[in-house]
This record gives sequence, structure tokens and C-alpha cells, in this order.
Amino acid sequence: MKPITLTMTAFGPYKDKETVDFRDLQDHRLFVISGKTGAGKTTIFDGICFALYGQASGEDRTDTKALRSQFADDDIQTTVELTFDIHKRRFRVVRQIPYRKKGNKSDTLGRCELFEEKDEQFIPAVDRQMVTEVNEKIEQLLGFTHAQFSQIMMLPQGEFRKFLTSDTANKEAIMRKIFKTEPYQKIVERLKVKKEEANAEYLREKQLSDAILHQIPAKLPASDSLLFTELQSEYPNYHQLVLGLQQEHAHHVAQSKEAHEEYTRLYTVHNKKQQALHDARSINEQFTKLLQRQKELDGMQAKHPEMKSLEKQLKQAERAARLEDLEQQVKSNVTEWQKKERSYSEAVTFLADAEKKLVSAKASYEQELAKESERNEIKEQLLTLHNLLPTVSGLATQRQAVESLQQTVAQVENSLLVNQQASTQQKESIRIQKNEIEKLETSLETYEQVLDQLAQSKAIAKQVASYKQQLSQRQEVEAHYETARQQVEQYAAVYQALENRWISNQAVVLAASLHEGESCPVCGSIDHPAKAEDSETEHVSKQQVDTAKQELTNKEQTFHAKQAELQQVQQRIEQSEAELHDQQVDLKRDYSKEQAELTDKVAVLRSKRELLKQKKDEQIQAEKAMEDLAEEIIKLEKQRNESKSELETKRALYHYALTTVPENLRELSALQQQITSKETTSQKLEHAWKSIQQTVQDAITEKTKWESREMLEKQSLADMKEKLDQSEANFTKRMIEEGFTSKENYMQVKLPTSKRQAIEQELQVFAQTLHTLKSSVAELEKSVEGKQPTDMEIMERQVEALKTQYEEAFALYNQSKAWEQAAQDLHNELETSKSKEAELEKTYGKITNLYDIVRGQNHLKISFERYIQIEYLERIIHAANIRLRDLSNGQYELVRSDRQETRGKQSGLGIDVHDAYTGQTRDVKTLSGGEKFNASLCLALGMADVIQSFQGAVRMETMFIDEGFGALDEEAIQKAIDTLIALQQSGRMIGIISHIDEMKEAIPATLQVTKLKEGYSKTKFVLS
Repeated sequence: MKPITLTMTAFGPYKDKETVDFRDLQDHRLFVISGKTGAGKTTIFDGICFALYGQASGEDRTDTKALRSQFADDDIQTTVELTFDIHKRRFRVVRQIPYRKKGNKSDTLGRCELFEEKDEQFIPAVDRQMVTEVNEKIEQLLGFTHAQFSQIMMLPQGEFRKFLTSDTANKEAIMRKIFKTEPYQKIVERLKVKKEEANAEYLREKQLSDAILHQIPAKLPASDSLLFTELQSEYPNYHQLVLGLQQEHAHHVAQSKEAHEEYTRLYTVHNKKQQALHDARSINEQFTKLLQRQKELDGMQAKHPEMKSLEKQLKQAERAARLEDLEQQVKSNVTEWQKKERSYSEAVTFLADAEKKLVSAKASYEQELAKESERNEIKEQLLTLHNLLPTVSGLATQRQAVESLQQTVAQVENSLLVNQQASTQQKESIRIQKNEIEKLETSLETYEQVLDQLAQSKAIAKQVASYKQQLSQRQEVEAHYETARQQVEQYAAVYQALENRWISNQAVVLAASLHEGESCPVCGSIDHPAKAEDSETEHVSKQQVDTAKQELTNKEQTFHAKQAELQQVQQRIEQSEAELHDQQVDLKRDYSKEQAELTDKVAVLRSKRELLKQKKDEQIQAEKAMEDLAEEIIKLEKQRNESKSELETKRALYHYALTTVPENLRELSALQQQITSKETTSQKLEHAWKSIQQTVQDAITEKTKWESREMLEKQSLADMKEKLDQSEANFTKRMIEEGFTSKENYMQVKLPTSKRQAIEQELQVFAQTLHTLKSSVAELEKSVEGKQPTDMEIMERQVEALKTQYEEAFALYNQSKAWEQAAQDLHNELETSKSKEAELEKTYGKITNLYDIVRGQNHLKISFERYIQIEYLERIIHAANIRLRDLSNGQYELVRSDRQETRGKQSGLGIDVHDAYTGQTRDVKTLSGGEKFNASLCLALGMADVIQSFQGAVRMETMFIDEGFGALDEEAIQKAIDTLIALQQSGRMIGIISHIDEMKEAIPATLQVTKLKEGYSKTKFVLS
């Protein structure tokens, strides 16, 4: 990523729009950002970082709302815009910070947009201009998260050492992003899933095997056999179980064969007895059926007289049935004649009513006809009133217009007076505000000076505190040093005493082996006048002496380490004392008190600055209000004159119109009321006249209708009477012809059709049943001829007993067969399941071992991915050491640490430093501030070299360094400058914030940040 332009609006100390155009550097790629403390140098880095990630560059500036400029006007949105190149493509990102305007209850909306330049136009680079999508796209383009960007490409104050001193997990995340090692991490994740799947499958199969064992007691009968003996043991043997199932299967095969033979024998005997029972039952049923049919035949023969009587009744009813049609015709004609008679009576009644209504309607018609003159007079009055309506309506409108104009003139004159008074008051208020502003500006002339004093006081107080902390640390280290020295002396004395006793013990042992006349192995003498004798002291072994010597060696190493640590602390104290002496710092002076006083003074001055800004804003608003009042007064005067002229004209027209209208009708409501009253009267008269005309016409129509109806009904009644008489005569004639003496005789023998059909059906059934019974009795007598009935109860008991025996035998056979099959199935299932279980357990073990190796569960705590990353890290360290050895005069060299992290954390990416002066290797965290700066700078540069050499997805074309050089001596500063100058020749842009004069003089390009007396800042590139 290479920045092109950075535009900050109302951001930090930059009040208005401030643009940093990096193209002004021309061919210079190394530049210094200089300016006073608090001018806004670090804010430039914050602007770049905020534009890219929506966050500032340092951890102490996490509140984005605090980045809004305190000098910005209330209506200006805080905006940062960055144009940058990456991968030969140009992008522009814009972010705005939400803020709350004065008087509002909610914040203004922010904005986040990302564009790419194509064909000299910027088009959206994401589907939706949302914070999440823009952040994802930025991370995809740069290859870094915000934290990684701050650790590698942008080194802000207090945070640039994080990659150097961070643990393995943090370095792993950074290097995974840079060197694309995610596939190795995904291998671990996939192996984990495979392991869990294999374990689940193995456990499922093991549960299935256990379930098969639990099914054995339920599926097979318990017995004193190998199978059930093995099942009762705590750890059943698989092979014994299989053998036991085979034995159970063979046993149940033999048992089922015996049961099947017994079942077949009993079933044959039962079938023979069953057939004999069936034959006996058939003969008994024939005897029973013969008795039943004989009884039924006797009953049918007893019904002969009854059937004869029914046959006679049926013949008479059939003769009467031939008269039913004529009888029905007579009944129908009687009903129709009665209906016609009722219709005629109704027509006569309605005709009389219609004649009465016509007479009444004609009388009312004559009364309404006499009101013709009254109706005409009302119509003429209405016409006159309607002609007055437009004039009276205009009067009301004219009067309202005149009244409205009178009110307008009064309101305008009142507003004019109020504005003139307000203008006078506003002039006086502006004069007072100007005086207050001049006083505040005078009191703020020392603001910048006090700010510089406060910054200087803070820096000195920080140095003094650090110096005092070093003194305290020296006392602590001296105490540890003295303790270690005493322990060395103590352990040396103990060791010497043990060694002396051990030598004495060895002399006693040697003396005990000497005899007179034998040469001494030490001196060769054959005389031994004073042999060493065993004392009462405790014997000392060689192991005790060696243990004491090892403890003494450990204490001596601890002593030397404390001695080196004390020397380092003393060197840092001497360096701090030299710095304090150069700055002429009085250690007895209470800088904290001065800092508090200066802080209070700055707070007072800042409140005055806020008040000054508020007063200036109020003055601008007051002057604008003054201008608005002057314009409003001119506008009101013009409006007053125009309204008065229009009022006079409309008033004259209104008075002229009054003379053309009667006084009692000048009000529109009175005229409308009069018109409404006349219209109501006229409508009533017209309605009454039209209504009576319609009533007369309706009465005439009604009378004509009922006259015609009466004539028709009368003729119809006469015709129906003639038809009724004819039908009665025909019925009487036919009744005599059929042999009936009277109508009463006819009604006695008459039967309904359903009744006749029922009698006929009953006679037919009787005849058929009688014939069937006679035939059945003859056949049954022939079939039982020469046979006798049998006692069925004994035979049935015998058959039932045989059935029970063969069913029990069959159940026993089925049970044996089921146990035989169950034993075979259990044997097959157990063999299959156990074989599969063993194979799955083997597979699970292989996957688990591979997963543990790949994820780093080994004695080195190094995963497969980290093993790959170690190669990259060692290349980075190698590249970093090329510069670090030069910067440290050959004293320091970075090495990858093999030590394991605490609490079993993953290891392998830690970094130690080897000190060539002491020959010791230690943690990089023990380096001093300046040494850490040099090491982290070299490490960042080494990482850039390695990334470029591998041509990865990440391109490190830019680096920003905020402070850090202040902890270096003159020689280290010059070497750092040489390193950076050599680095920028490779094409990278490097920006440095520094107050060191040597740095400014050695680098020709400078971005000057100047704080104006108003408090906000401006930037400018200066090339020498």
C-alpha cells in the first residue's frame, strides 16, 4: 500500500480541510514529520489508519468520537479521505465520524465508502457501501487486520515492539495472513472432524456390540452352559461367547427336530378323530332338521281356511278397483269448483273497494286544482330572490376582504414597530460582545507558551519517575545480588567441609588395608607408624560431595547472573543521570506540583478558548440577525404602504354595492333563508298537485282491472259446475254396472292398492312354502332311513384334548426353531460387529495420532502449520540480523527460541536475543527501550524483505515510524539513519516522526506541521 493523498476535515487539530499530497515528495521516499508537541504529527498516522480501518493507530486513541476537532464549526462533518495505490490499482476510501450538533438529541449519520479508479473514474469497489463490507475489502487488499497493520507497517508510539515481544499465537495469526498458511490450519480442522467422526463411528459400533450381548438373555433361554457362564463374568471373552453361541445353536437344532416329530404324530391322530366327529354331527343335524320341517308343515296346513277367506276378499277388492278412476275424477272436480267459487267472491269484494277509492280521489283532485294561482305567485317570488343572490354573495366577500386588509395593515404596523425596537437592542448587544472578545483574545496570548511548558514538564516528570524507578530497581537487584553472594560463600564452606571429611574417610579406608611389610600404594613405604584411625564423625559419600558441588555451581551461576543484571541496571542509571544532567534537571524539584499547576492553567485557558469560540459564533449570529432585521424592516414598510392603498379601493366598491340590495336582504344568510322558505312552499304545492293526479289515475286503473276480473271468475264458476255434475252422473252409472247396490256397499269392499298387493303376495308365499316343506320332509326321511342319532359331547371332548396336545407340541417346536434362529443370528451379528469394531478402533487410533502430530500435541508443542511458519520466521530473523548486528556494533543477534510457552501454550515462534558481550541468550523483553526499538525496526524491515522475496499477496511499499529514536545515542541514531536511507532506495516510502535534529538534518524531505495561534494546525512539505 502506497498513500497518494490524505484529506482530513475537522479531524484532530485540523479545523478545516487539510490535504497531505504525498506526490509533493517527488523522488524523495524518506521524509521526516516535524512540529511542536501537540501540533498533530501523530494525527497524520491516525488519519491514514482511520481511513483504512475506522480506528486510530494507537491503543490510547480508541474512542473515534474523540478524533473530532475541537475547533471545527458545528455544521462541518468530520471526514477523512485517503487515496492509495496497491497491486497497480488505485483506490479511494472515505470515512465520516458521527457527532452531535448543539441542540440535537441524536448524532448525525456517519459515512463509509470505498471506490476504485477505472478509466479515470472512481466507481464503487463493494456491493454495498457499509462499514463491514468496506472493512473486509480493505483487509483483503492490504492483507492485514488493524492490529497487524499497526505492528508491521505503522509503528505508533508504545506499540511498535508488539510483534517483537508478542507470543507465538499472535505471531502465528500475523504470519498466517502474510504467508498464506491457512491451508495447513485447515488440515488440522479437517483432521479434527475426521477424528471426531471416526470416534463416533467406533463408539456406535461398540455400543452395537454391547447391545448384541445384552440381547442374548432376552432371546435365548437361560441354562447352565458355556454361553451364560461367560456372560455372568465381569469381562466376557469374545471367543468363548462365539463358541457358546455355536453350542446353543446345535442344542436347539436337535431340540426342534424332536419337537417337530411329536407335533406331526399328534396332528395325524387329531385329524382322524376330527373327521369322525364331523360325520356324526352331520347325521344328528339331519334328524334335527327332519323334526323341524315336519312341525313347519303341520303349521302351514292349519292356515288353509284363512287363505281361502283372503282369496275371496281379494277378488271383491279388484272389482271395486275398476271404479277408482271415476271416483277420483269426481273428487278433483269438487275441489276445483270450490276454488273457483272463492275466487269469484274475492273479485266482487275488491271491485267494490276500487269504486270507493275513485270517488274519494276525484274530490281531492278538485281541491288541488283550485290552488293554481297560488303556485304561480310563489314561482315569481323565487325568480326575484335568485336574481339578488350573486349581488349579496359579492357583498359578503367584499366585506371580508375589507376587514382582512384592515387587520393586515394593523399587524404590519405592529411588526414594524417591534423590529425597529429589536434592531436598536441588537446594535447594543453586538457592541458589548466585541468588547468581551477583545478581552478574551488578550488573555489567550500565552496559551501556546503554557502548552509547551506543560509538555516539557510532563517529559521531565516522566524521565524523573523512570530514574527513580531505576534506583528502586537497583536496590532490589543489589539485595538479590548480596543474597546470592552470601549463598555462594555459604555453599562453598559447606562443600569444602564435605570434601575434607570425604578425603579423611578415604584415608581411613586406605589405612585399614595397610599391613606391616607391605608397601603403601601412596608413598611406597613398608613401615606404617601412624596409620589414620576411624573417628566418630559421620561418613561422607562421593555422591554427597558431588551433590554439594552441583549446588555450589548453581549458586555461582545465579550469582553471576545477578552480578550482570546489577551492572546493566547501573549502566541504565548512569545513562539516565547523564540525560538528566544534560537537561539540567533538579531532582529535588516537585515537577508533579508544577505539572498540576500548568494543567490547571491550561484547563482555564482552554475554557477561555471555548468561550472565545462561543462568543465569536454568537457575534456572527448577532450580526447576521442584525442584517436580517434591516431587511425585514424594509420589507414591512413596503407591505404597509401597499396594503393601505388596496384597502381604500375595496372599501369604495363595497359601499356602492350596498345601495342595490334591500336592507333586510343584505346578509347572505337572510337571503338564503328566504329562498329556502319559498322553495319549500313551492315544492309542497307542486308535490300535492302531482300526487293527486297520480292518485286519480291509479284509482281508475284499479277499478277497470277488478271489473274485468269479476266477469272472468263468474263465467269460470258456471263452467266448473257443469263439469262436476257430468262426472257424478258417470260414476253412479258405472257403479251399478259393476254390481254395487249403493255407494256405501262400494266403500266397504274397496281396498288400497298396497293392501291388495300384500294379500296377493301372502297367498303366493303360502303356496310356495307348503310345496317346499312337503318335498324337504320326503328327502330327509329317505336320508336317515336305517340310522340312529349319536352322543356328540364325548366325541367333542376327545377331539378338543387331541387339539390341545398337538398345539402345545407345535408351540414347543416353534419356540425351539426361534431359539435356533436367534442363536444363529446372534452369532453372525456378534462376529460382524466385533470385526467392524476392531477395524474402526484401528482407524480411529491412526487418525488421532496424525491429528495430535499435526496440531502440535508433541514434546516441542509445534504444529504442522507453525513448523512451516518457523522457516519463514528464521528467514525474517536472518534478514533482520544483517541490520541489527550493524546497529548494535555486533553485540546483539536475534534467534528463534525453542523454549515452550507457559501453561502448555503452543510454542515455536518466540524470539530471544543473543548478547555477544556476555555470551548469554535471553528474552527480547529484557532489552532496553532503545535496543527494543532497533530490534523491532530491523525485524519489521527483515519481514518486508522476506515478503517481497516470496512475492506474496502482501506488498509492503510503505512504512511509518512514530518516535522511538529518542532512546538511541548519537552513534545509534546515525546508523538508524543510514539503514533507513538504504532501505528507501529499494522503492519503499518511509515516514518518520522525530524531534531529533540529526534526523531532520540528514533527511532532505520534511512534512512540517505548524500550530497556528488560534490553536489548530496546518501542514506543508519542505524539500531541501
